[in-house]
Amino acid sequence: MPRLPFLLVSALALGFIFAVPAWAADWQTVAADRYKLLWKELTYTELQIDPRQSAPASGDILDPAYGKQIVIEYGLAVSAERFRKLTLDCLADNYSDAELAAHRSAIGQFNSWYLGVEKGDRYRLSWQPEQGLSLYHNQRHLGTLNEPEAAAIILSVWLGRAAVSESQRDYFLGEWRRAVQK
Repeated sequence: MPRLPFLLVSALALGFIFAVPAWAADWQTVAADRYKLLWKELTYTELQIDPRQSAPASGDILDPAYGKQIVIEYGLAVSAERFRKLTLDCLADNYSDAELAAHRSAIGQFNSWYLGVEKGDRYRLSWQPEQGLSLYHNQRHLGTLNEPEAAAIILSVWLGRAAVSESQRDYFLGEWRRAVQK
């Protein structure tokens, strides 16, 4: 191989290697679900984990030492304000004021990152113990929250007691338990 093309290919390969953050996980989908209303698909959601990690000793997917992410593709447009209201309503309905008090600032910060979505847009919520809870709109990073307790409360809107859909949460948790027991 001539020297110049070899150097060019090598430089490109190194660029790709270093473009991927060192903390990037090899995410594996352990559960996926479509939420439909009548004949219209509203969301397609995946629960993903890094299969190299051990299941949390606590048995709780919201354990701050355990990485996970949720990817949601939307089948309709939703405003940022609707996301904010839904998040706050779910939390207020499932946590006491005392439980939320210490985390109101972090929850407000997270809510401020929401953007509206159009059909086909995706949100990704990624919790990595050393990095925090990151929110992405399509591939755009909107922000990272580094408070583990606040992140667990926010993630409970999908995976915990504040779940928007209890049936989807239960399905995801069942599939996750089966995947980590293998």
